[in-house]
Amino acid sequence: MASKGLQYFQGKPDYKKAIKNILDLMDNKNFIQTISDMIDSKRGIDNGTADSIIKTSYVQNLISKEIKSSSDTLDKTQLENELKTVIVKSWNGLADKAVEKVKKDLK
Repeated sequence: MASKGLQYFQGKPDYKKAIKNILDLMDNKNFIQTISDMIDSKRGIDNGTADSIIKTSYVQNLISKEIKSSSDTLDKTQLENELKTVIVKSWNGLADKAVEKVKKDLK
């Protein structure tokens, strides 16, 4: 998840390591199921869904750990916004690829 998500990272460079660490830890079976349950099949992951994902206690704990372990001073709000942007853009990228694949398959 981290390698795919980071291709959409366009924020401040000092947040990139923290975002990668959080995305790596979000990539576990139980949390993936939690996220899957939050996704509306028609809307996918929009800003509201991404915000809900960020506000889960699991992600909030990961954010807190990254802020505490960081030698830089990371702002919680900035970190949440960067993570939210990566999640939304990753979903849109995946959805676009899926649409293209279906179009190719239909030809």
